[in-house]
Amino acid sequence: MDMATGINIPYLNGFDDLRAVEAVSQVLDGFEQQLIQYAPWANGAQQPQASFALAYSNDEIYLKYYVTEHTLKAEYSKFNDPVFEDSCVEFFIAFDGDASYYNLEFNCMGTCRGQYGRHKTGRTFLPVSLLKTIKHQTQVKNGDTGNIQWELTLCIPKKIFKYHPALSLEKSNAKVNFFKCGDGLPEPHFLCWSKVEAQKPEFHLSRFFKEITFSPQVY
Repeated sequence: MDMATGINIPYLNGFDDLRAVEAVSQVLDGFEQQLIQYAPWANGAQQPQASFALAYSNDEIYLKYYVTEHTLKAEYSKFNDPVFEDSCVEFFIAFDGDASYYNLEFNCMGTCRGQYGRHKTGRTFLPVSLLKTIKHQTQVKNGDTGNIQWELTLCIPKKIFKYHPALSLEKSNAKVNFFKCGDGLPEPHFLCWSKVEAQKPEFHLSRFFKEITFSPQVY
């Protein structure tokens, strides 16, 4: 499916017992990557390269980001810190027509900031006890021409979405957007998967989310 209109998320048939994030990382390397390619506020500046691969099981969403950028910053280490000021990737999702949505933000070392709400302001932080259940793996590589390549693999349990306690991923409808940012970097940048139309950088505009489909299990 055209990434401009949405994507199908494959079900990891036979991998529901995956427990090691390293194994998930290797599996996701074999999946199609989606580009986080839109930079509506770039003003001609050179931008990082970012993409992601996505899959799911009965109980988890599997997400891996692939990033190449000039500067690597990971200052924040506590849950719900402002990780968007570091080298950061983000995942926003709204389930089943809900006007409110979850934002899960991670710096390159996997520190997570998670919230739920309808607008950018007045959002509710997700409990640290839940955020701790997200498994992650970071791999950092030296790229060519002075760039840094890093990858972040995430295993996100569906219980993270605490305001949807009866959530069944396979049977749900969802709208999403994916981002790459670095507000506090020497050269700030703001990339999005589904293009956002706004005069200044703004990710919290759910009208620009795109539909995704959790592909049915194959029995």
